[in-house]
Amino acid sequence: MKVEIEESKLQTAYANACDGVKDFMESLFGKKVFEAAKPTLDDYKTIRTYEDACVALKQDAIRVDSVNRDTTTVLTNGGDRVNMPSHIVALMKLETISRALWGRDFQPKPDGEGSKVYWYPWFALYTKKEINDMYPEQRGALLSAFASDGAYAGFGCLYAVYRSSTASANIGFRLCRF
Repeated sequence: MKVEIEESKLQTAYANACDGVKDFMESLFGKKVFEAAKPTLDDYKTIRTYEDACVALKQDAIRVDSVNRDTTTVLTNGGDRVNMPSHIVALMKLETISRALWGRDFQPKPDGEGSKVYWYPWFALYTKKEINDMYPEQRGALLSAFASDGAYAGFGCLYAVYRSSTASANIGFRLCRF
């Protein structure tokens, strides 16, 4: 009789098992089967969180001491506490994730003929006050004006001709071409 088990189901069973069962499974299948893939710049699929991105880039994660609505208290390497706007901390984390997803030593080299196109995320985070202080035209560029393209997700996409309501990517992230 031959029994086949999907690796993902085996790993799920291992994660939910008690220590004795884990030992049995390791002796049966080997420890390597149950090791989680370590985050690496060689495989973007291993980067699933901000912490994974930091491990892959070999950099320290932002140490958050506390979050108080619009302000985040961050611990510096010297142990000092610095209050920063929460949206800036989020932006820093998003940029770290983006760098890790680009991969190891990737250097985009655009050419004059335009035969190679590279995309990178352009994150712009706004506070509630900043959005309230905008002119209607500025707010229109942030969120979709047409309900079927982009408004459901709450993200904005700018396209040179149509504003955010018609995005050629149909995903809600701002991308800039260089």
